[in-house]
Amino acid sequence: MATQFQHPAAFYQAVGDPTRLRLLRLLGRGELTVQDMVQILGLSQPGVSKHLAVLREAGWLSHRKDGTWGWYGLADRSALGDDEGLRDAVLASAARVPEAAGDDEALRRVLADRDRRTGEFFAGIAGAWDQIRPAFEAPDIQAGAVAALVPPGLAVLDIGTGTGAMLPLLTGAGAAVTAVDTSEAMLERARLLCGREGIAGVEFRRADIQDLPFADGSFDAAYCSMVLHHVARPERAVSEMARVVRGGGKVVIAAFTRHNLQWMREELAHQWLGFSREEVQSLFARHGLVPRRYLVRRPAQIDLARVSLPPGLQDRGAVWPDVFLAVGEKPPAAAAPSVTDDAGSDPR
Repeated sequence: MATQFQHPAAFYQAVGDPTRLRLLRLLGRGELTVQDMVQILGLSQPGVSKHLAVLREAGWLSHRKDGTWGWYGLADRSALGDDEGLRDAVLASAARVPEAAGDDEALRRVLADRDRRTGEFFAGIAGAWDQIRPAFEAPDIQAGAVAALVPPGLAVLDIGTGTGAMLPLLTGAGAAVTAVDTSEAMLERARLLCGREGIAGVEFRRADIQDLPFADGSFDAAYCSMVLHHVARPERAVSEMARVVRGGGKVVIAAFTRHNLQWMREELAHQWLGFSREEVQSLFARHGLVPRRYLVRRPAQIDLARVSLPPGLQDRGAVWPDVFLAVGEKPPAAAAPSVTDDAGSDPR
């Protein structure tokens, strides 16, 4: 929790070090782990941890646990009260440190390496994905997503389409679908599915949710299912979804609720252990989206003995987190937030 400073000198005392200014600049771009910052700065872990402790104690930084990982970020602006102006002045100074260009390149490499590992995971698992997916599918979530994304004729962007599980539902409801994924192996499976099902007209593109190759306002709706916990920058992903949706359109996200199942990092290449309702609604708000719907369901109850899971997952049983569906609307003009909870099993 951030500290409310009693004197402006407290701000400057905490950041009176070039390394701490570099840390502030990096964390202003998003949360990072200690190991991330060690790699970026090229310093020892004890040294980085000491600098972080000074900044955190002074109230500059926030820290939260995510399973066995710990994430640092800038403290919330609202906690700083009248000291906000000084914070902005220090961050402006930090932006001019001589190491800025090198730090930016190192940060890019760290994030790219995270996403590379995710890409390698999906390339390797594509052949078994249709056997894994039923373990955490929630039919209510799929039905709710389709209801939010159509009526007929809407231009829908299906991000992280995977093997194309949602394409029959979306095209069957009359949507004009563009399907993207970072994995060419997954896209090939989705194309095969469309061929088997006689689905025509789907446009396939290889693309990253964090850097979508579409103009602003290109779609009536953007949908991603089980994608957000795989990307290095969820904030950037939601920003891109909001950007490519036109005013009055919808952003629809299905993902796991917050949990502590560390094995999902090791076996399923998850970078984040789910998201709370508050985190999702905060992401929506920061990118101009009005929350319109939020529901939580338990994954589909299936007989895992009949599912051919890879060896690493066979001993996981039915232990899967709950799945949420969140719908945000991009208003053509300012609108008051409104959230509707749907009754059902284990709502949060």
